[in-house]
Amino acid sequence: PFRPCGRKAVVSTQSTGDTDVEIALLTNHKERAETALQNMNNPFEVAQENLATRSIRVAIDLVEDEVSQELNKEVEVINGIKDKLKQKVNEAFQQVCALQDAYNAMCDDLADKMHCLDVDQQCHSLTNQSANIGFHQNSSRIAKDIVMPDAWDSHSNYNTQRANSEIRASTALREVINNTIEQTANDLEAQRLRTEYAFRKRIHEVQMAKDELEWQQSNTKREIDVLMDDIRGLKQAITDKNKPLEVAETRSENRTYRPRVELCRDVPHDGLINEKNELQKTVSSLVDKHNTAEDALNQLKQTLNRIEEDIAV
Repeated sequence: PFRPCGRKAVVSTQSTGDTDVEIALLTNHKERAETALQNMNNPFEVAQENLATRSIRVAIDLVEDEVSQELNKEVEVINGIKDKLKQKVNEAFQQVCALQDAYNAMCDDLADKMHCLDVDQQCHSLTNQSANIGFHQNSSRIAKDIVMPDAWDSHSNYNTQRANSEIRASTALREVINNTIEQTANDLEAQRLRTEYAFRKRIHEVQMAKDELEWQQSNTKREIDVLMDDIRGLKQAITDKNKPLEVAETRSENRTYRPRVELCRDVPHDGLINEKNELQKTVSSLVDKHNTAEDALNQLKQTLNRIEEDIAV
């Protein structure tokens, strides 16, 4: 009559040990999830810092480019990972509590069974020659809180089954936590690579644009130098034509003072007029070319200013 209690005590002891081991395992997984959650702070701060730094770009370079899109996506991914890890940490905490409740219930049940086992073993050791035997009034009474064997057996089975159920749930949760930590790490790494690729691509594009602007800057400066030489040449050509024009006009003016019949429209007269007209046409053409060159020079200088502003940005 004393063996069932002993068997139940052995089963309870084993289940208690299994539950204790599972509590330790799940606690370890919860701490791993907490560490993974903590490790999200640094990449989150880096992504936020990158977005803040790129927000101070000016003028045309303040553009919603692929880098900005990937950085915002990275922030979104990290926030999603943090939510998943927080959920698993909370689930692990709840499951540890459930395991601890089951463990405590089995410990209480085991303590009761060990006490019962001690009582039964003492009773089993009593004989007719035992010194501590005697008559007890109403010793066969039924205690008001006595339970039937089926209830006793069900109670013990319930505690064991409850512990085993919580162990199975904990084992499944540990697997989910492992998968979540691995998957979220892969998701973050994949997004990090996409962001870095976008950075490299954008840096290459900006460098190519900068090289092109610097090439245009160099060519524009050369064109300005050539045009300024042309303008100086035109100015000199205009100056060089002034003296011959003055000579022609002075000759024409002086010949108007020839006396009487000598004031004749002779060949020199017509020649001087033709010479003056040709010189004036040449000077007018040179002035037009000079003005056109000056306008082109101003346009080139404006273009150079725009190029240098773009390079400075």
